[in-house]
Amino acid sequence: MKSAISIGLLVLLCVSSLAQKTKPWTEWTKKDVEKTLSDSAWAQTQTEGGTSEAPSQTSAITATTAARREDSNMTAASRVESGEVKASQTVKYHVRFLSAKPVRAAFARQVLLSQNQPNENLKQQLQGFIDRDFSDYIVVSIGVEIGDPKMSAPLLHAFSAATTETLKEAVYLERKDGKKLYLMEYRAPAQDAMGAKFVFNRVVDGQPFLIPTDTVRFVAQLNEKIRVTTRYKLSDMIYDGRLEY
Repeated sequence: MKSAISIGLLVLLCVSSLAQKTKPWTEWTKKDVEKTLSDSAWAQTQTEGGTSEAPSQTSAITATTAARREDSNMTAASRVESGEVKASQTVKYHVRFLSAKPVRAAFARQVLLSQNQPNENLKQQLQGFIDRDFSDYIVVSIGVEIGDPKMSAPLLHAFSAATTETLKEAVYLERKDGKKLYLMEYRAPAQDAMGAKFVFNRVVDGQPFLIPTDTVRFVAQLNEKIRVTTRYKLSDMIYDGRLEY
């Protein structure tokens, strides 16, 4: 009897988990959206600067960056002692697989949540964006969140001034076997709130570059100061029963 009850509870938990994963995007909360776009199987956040970060935010930061942060923190501490108040020096790079349907769904939901009144026409347009065909390409986007407005100009300039030519060997996807897929096309940030976009071929030599058992690392060296690197596990990137990346 106890065994039957345990099995029943397990089934209920599995069904509940599946229901959560397949909840229609139009029912997502603001928290669902933020989680999908900043800390999920399809999106990670690399944090630079500041005086304290959570472990999940610092996992992608290199040793060189950590050393720079330590120097920065010492300087900040001396300014606090002198009574000077300074804006946050934190910069967050939100790295997302835009070609993954849940990321597009999160952006779409973000737009709907910003509306004062329901808009069925807009909802249909956004559904078209979510269902767009990405069978030929992998698209990774980087959105930048800056704590100190004074830091905005040089950071945003780095992304707006970059081109496919300047980044073609500085941006790549790397599989767990070490094989790299270099950038095919770069698109600077536009007025869509989705950030800079990095486009890669999905198929190489007639085969998908990534397979479900892969882990993949995204690397983007924008200049000497800006290096973004995040990792993803494809087996976690399942949405509505399908692998999405």
